[in-house]
Amino acid sequence: MSQKKHGSGKPDYDPSFLKPPSGEEMVPSQINARTKIIEILSRVETRQSYTDKLLDRDLDEFEEADRGLITEVVNGVLRWQYRLDWYLQQLYVGEYQNLIADVKNNLRSSAYQLIYLDKVPAYAVLNEAVEIAKSKYNQKTANLVNAILRNFLRQQKKLSFVEMQLPFPERLCVRFSHPAWLIERWLELWGLDDTLGLCEANNSRPVISVRHNARNVDRETLLREMEAAGIDFRAHPDFPEYFMIGDFSRFRQTDFLKDGWVSVQDVSTGIPVRLLDPHPGEEVLDMCAAPGGKSAYIVEKMNDQGYLLALEKHGNRTRILEENLNRIGASIAEILTGDALELVLDRKFDRILLDAPCSGLGVLSKRVDLRWKRTPEDIQNMQDLQIQLLDAATRLLKPGGIIVYSTCTITVEENESVISRFLADHPDFRTDSLMGEIPNPYLWEKDAVRTFPHRHDMDGSFAVRLRHFPG
Repeated sequence: MSQKKHGSGKPDYDPSFLKPPSGEEMVPSQINARTKIIEILSRVETRQSYTDKLLDRDLDEFEEADRGLITEVVNGVLRWQYRLDWYLQQLYVGEYQNLIADVKNNLRSSAYQLIYLDKVPAYAVLNEAVEIAKSKYNQKTANLVNAILRNFLRQQKKLSFVEMQLPFPERLCVRFSHPAWLIERWLELWGLDDTLGLCEANNSRPVISVRHNARNVDRETLLREMEAAGIDFRAHPDFPEYFMIGDFSRFRQTDFLKDGWVSVQDVSTGIPVRLLDPHPGEEVLDMCAAPGGKSAYIVEKMNDQGYLLALEKHGNRTRILEENLNRIGASIAEILTGDALELVLDRKFDRILLDAPCSGLGVLSKRVDLRWKRTPEDIQNMQDLQIQLLDAATRLLKPGGIIVYSTCTITVEENESVISRFLADHPDFRTDSLMGEIPNPYLWEKDAVRTFPHRHDMDGSFAVRLRHFPG
């Protein structure tokens, strides 16, 4: 590695720089936590693993403080990966992208802590990074990591200035850490102000909301008990059955979820159930049911009377679906593992909810890795699948029945274009007007719901109600 690149005539590896002040010692668990951070980030990058699953599964051995650090840094690095990589590329001689994933993620996680966190001092961040590189690889790798991070500390203000001089829209990609194809698409579709709003919302820590289960507890009791437990919450102004929770880690320590008093559910994902409007005694199909939040809401709307078939293609998600329905005491739900495109049943349904598989571009604040996994080609592939699923729904619907189509994305191709294609192929269906049913700020035209995270303080989503008119 070139010393000139790093602006110093000193050796790359300077042990004295990494010694903590007199009397302070490194806490061993910090190294273990940083090693786990790098491991998770590398598995997400190289094995296409999903961050939320790894964080849920891999942190039991750690103390609460370390779990918090790991979760914060993993999510933070994935949110800001584009910007972190741009900074690091300026300081590395050679092809930065060709670095081993573990080394890149050691550098990324260190840079993230140096920019965005202040609980761990800089000398400790560098010390951990160098020790991990040396123990996992060799002294040469440790020298490289040390030199880049030391130089980053020296040149951070200069790099920030250079960042601000980048041409538009590259400057937006670096500043807000979003892929170029997505920034360009949003600028063309939504304009600059909404693009900036979307990026800022996606990079914010998400607010988790819960829905009150009125069958299991009355609202007054729930409010009183949450206040008594010291929970920081506020009711949604337009959807009062939802509460936005300030400190969800504290909320999870209570029994409100376990006792079925509430379900974790974003407001946007409850709107399709409002549109479905299932009644007691009806036969209802939830075509893509896991993890079960919408199925649970359907049960509540039906007062647990009638029949709900909760269909899920992936067997590993069926367990979560079953747990959520059992938790609220649902008795009318039958859970079936199977592919909706191949489903053959001897019954048809009054109402069908199709919360379709989609690109997920409306939930980027929660699915922090998704912006790096999606491509423009994925959107077209999703549209084809969505059309097929809608066609399958028509074959399972009773004459005169209702299909609600919803997604958690904001792309036109997966929303309006899907509905246009469907209606062209199925002239016996029409969209319902939603005026008066859903507050106006959430309506897109009169017959569709569209939400944006920066406008509505909820996930980005789309929903329409399709009504069958027998010939």
